[in-house]
Amino acid sequence: MAPTALRFPTPSLHRILLAAILLAALVVRLDTVAFGLPALTDQDELMFELGAYRMIEGGQLNPQWFGHPATTTMYLLALIDVAVLGLGLATGRFESIEGFATAIYADPGILVLPHRIAIVLVAVAGIALACRLASRLFDRPTGLATAAILAASPVHIAYSQVVRSDMMATVFMLAAMLCALAYGRRGTLRSLAGGVLCVALAITTKWPFALAFLSLAGALVLRWRSGVETGRRTLILMVAAAVGTLAAMVAISPFLLIEWNTVIANLYGEVQPYHLGATGGGLLDNAWWYASGPFPRGLGLAGLTLAPIGAGLAARHREFVAVALVPGVAMFVLASSQNIVWERWILAVVPLLAMLTGLALVRIAAWAGTALRPAAAPLAAGALLAAVFVPLVLASLADGRERMNDTRLMATAWLRANAAPDSTIFIEHFAFDLVDSPFDFVFPLGVLGCRDARELLDGRIDNSLVESARSGRTNIDFGTVAPDRIDTCRADYAVLSQQARYAAEKERFPQEWAQYEKLIARGEQVAEFLPKRGVAGGWPVVILRFPHGELRPLEQKATKACSRSPTGSIWASCYLKSVQL
Repeated sequence: MAPTALRFPTPSLHRILLAAILLAALVVRLDTVAFGLPALTDQDELMFELGAYRMIEGGQLNPQWFGHPATTTMYLLALIDVAVLGLGLATGRFESIEGFATAIYADPGILVLPHRIAIVLVAVAGIALACRLASRLFDRPTGLATAAILAASPVHIAYSQVVRSDMMATVFMLAAMLCALAYGRRGTLRSLAGGVLCVALAITTKWPFALAFLSLAGALVLRWRSGVETGRRTLILMVAAAVGTLAAMVAISPFLLIEWNTVIANLYGEVQPYHLGATGGGLLDNAWWYASGPFPRGLGLAGLTLAPIGAGLAARHREFVAVALVPGVAMFVLASSQNIVWERWILAVVPLLAMLTGLALVRIAAWAGTALRPAAAPLAAGALLAAVFVPLVLASLADGRERMNDTRLMATAWLRANAAPDSTIFIEHFAFDLVDSPFDFVFPLGVLGCRDARELLDGRIDNSLVESARSGRTNIDFGTVAPDRIDTCRADYAVLSQQARYAAEKERFPQEWAQYEKLIARGEQVAEFLPKRGVAGGWPVVILRFPHGELRPLEQKATKACSRSPTGSIWASCYLKSVQL
């Protein structure tokens, strides 16, 4: 049976409080949403940006990349691109589509900022869905507590502000759970069809969210176990839901079928045995990594302590187990079973944990109201709320300061203040904030060596080129430059943002670290920028200066003739030919 619901004053007050929580969540996320721009300090954002822009540039719906697969995310971004382009042409900011392309490659913030704002809005909608799910499973106070915890969660805030597919997939999963709950209670085919659509949307956003189907399966099994449906009908509906999900996936993203060979190639590229800074261990080791790091960061120690209490209270709630707990646990096990660990992979589990923490908060507060003296009950409830929310708020504020003051931004500011205008800069991150600087700067591209960054932008970076340049490696940096192309990376200054990570894993990446060692030995360190909790974020960054004998890239002149080709494919072939010079 469900835990006894608590009485709440009025539904209208519930709506007012929820609106206040959602508004606070929106304000907190928008406050630092422009972090880093025009530089991109989250390296994966560019992949999604390029997928969306390719559809606009080519006038077609094929994103040409299906690693996540992120199709729904790229479609959303492409719609925003069209809106920005239309507004820019109408107001005269852009004179043509070519002018639009030139502007966004010089300042990607023109598109990245509205894209991030869209993800923020999706995330806030997800908080509202989590509140509704918790309210329907338990009671309205638990729903409000769940929403408040998510609104203040540092992990939830962090991934509300970056252009990735994780937040959208999580929201679709919550919507699928709500549909599954509705079907479990009323048995309407409309609810089941809605759940099928939500699961398909979740999968076409991110592959692992196929586990959202377990919510529908749980609701079907629950009705069968309750005697409402026969076993035969349950089996028929289960098969129909599975087939319907596949059909909906093809309808949403037909290129998953049309471009099946690209899908397989992209999936193979996503499956890596190790990744710099994110290599995991076995199932238990990874589970402990999540439980000891991302979960406390997402809920706080007090919140994470309350979650098991909430789990104990909810254990007999069959609906909760069927539509929320089983898929949530499955997502956690799947994340823990991978070779690589990422904090964002537990994003789908955070609403579940917030729900359990909120349930424990509400039940303990109710107990305090009846077991303690009238004067002591509010104090006990207030102390418990403060123990949960104050650390979350403080951590979120500290995270925001770090995002706005990244070590990579400090490094580029130092260059503007100290480097000679005609200097050539080697740089490892997407320093779009240097595009308008007087410097020449080069960027590493794996087997292709280092390339003039402005020429790359003029040529319109193409994912196929990046993938061929990576040659199966997870990172693009100095360590992964082909040894026979190192000379193309010569510069007056080198801004290294990956060397500390390789130093920490030199046994796993001996060749990459050896390249950094040789580079560092040749240069003079003139600046260093370190992350500091609550003050500066990012990775340790060092700036090296080299003697004037370190010439600019040898291929710089050879590539200029063909880098301005209007199409990515011609541009890519030009560069691939230049490698053979």
